[in-house]
Amino acid sequence: MRPVIFMNRPVIRYSSVVMAIAFGFANFVACGAKMYQISLEHDTDDYREGQVAGLHQPGAWGYGIHTPAGWGQLPIPIQFSSELSLEQKSAIQSAMNTWSAAVGKLLFTLDSYDPRTGDDFNDLYSSLSDQINGYYIDDNWMKTGKPQEVIATTIWDNLHREDRPNVITTADIRFNFQHYQIGDSFKLIQNDERSVVDMQSLALHELGHLLGLSHISADVDPYSIMNPSLLIGEGLSNRRISKLDIERIQKIYGCGGTACDIESTFYAMERGY
Repeated sequence: MRPVIFMNRPVIRYSSVVMAIAFGFANFVACGAKMYQISLEHDTDDYREGQVAGLHQPGAWGYGIHTPAGWGQLPIPIQFSSELSLEQKSAIQSAMNTWSAAVGKLLFTLDSYDPRTGDDFNDLYSSLSDQINGYYIDDNWMKTGKPQEVIATTIWDNLHREDRPNVITTADIRFNFQHYQIGDSFKLIQNDERSVVDMQSLALHELGHLLGLSHISADVDPYSIMNPSLLIGEGLSNRRISKLDIERIQKIYGCGGTACDIESTFYAMERGY
C-alpha cells in the first residue's frame, strides 16, 4: 500500500496522534484509536459523459482543474437534505463560505431544503435527473456503487456550449453515513462501527470538485485541500485551503475585490478572518 502525505495543516488535539504522525500513516491502516489517513481517490469518477478527455493531465487546461468553464451562472443554488443536522449544515455552509472568500464572489445560495435522502434514489447518478443541486445522506451506501471506504462522492453533469465548453449544469454530493460518523470531529466519539470524519474538512474537498477542481498530487501542492487523502478520527480536521487552491479556483471564476490579491487573501484565511 502506497504511503500518503498529510492534507493541509490538519488540526490535532491528542498527543497520541502527534506520536502517530512521527511514524507516518498508510492508506486505511489504523494508528492509535481508530485514526486513519484514508484515500479519496474514488470520491469522483474521472470522466463524466461530455467532459473533455485529458483535463486531469498536467498542461491540459491547468493541472488540478476538471472543468475550466465552471458553472454557467453564479451563485449556484443548492439544497440541503432536511435529514442533515443543524451542525452538519453549518459545517457545509462554512466550507462554502471559504470557497466564496477565495474568489471574492458569492458562489452558493441556499435555495431550500430537500426532504429526500440519498436512499430515495435508485442509484448514484439518478439524483442528477431532477436538476437540483443537493447534499444528501446515504444510509445504504451500496446503492451508489462506490466502495464502502469512500466517505463521500461528488457527481455532476455538463452542457457543451460553443462559447464555453463543458459548463457544469447540476451536481450532487452524497455522504456515506452508513460507514462513517460525519460531523464535528471535536465532538463526535469514535465507535467500533463507524469512524469519525470532520464534515467541514470533507465538504471543503467535495465542494472543490463541485466547483470544477480535481485532485492535486501532494508532491505538487502538499497543502492543497484537493490532495486525494483525508486524515480522519476524533479531533482531526483540515479546514483550510492552500494558496495554490486559491489560484486554481480563480482560474475558473476570476476574482472580485480584495480577493484578487491572492497572497493577502491566503494569509487572511490563515488568520481566520
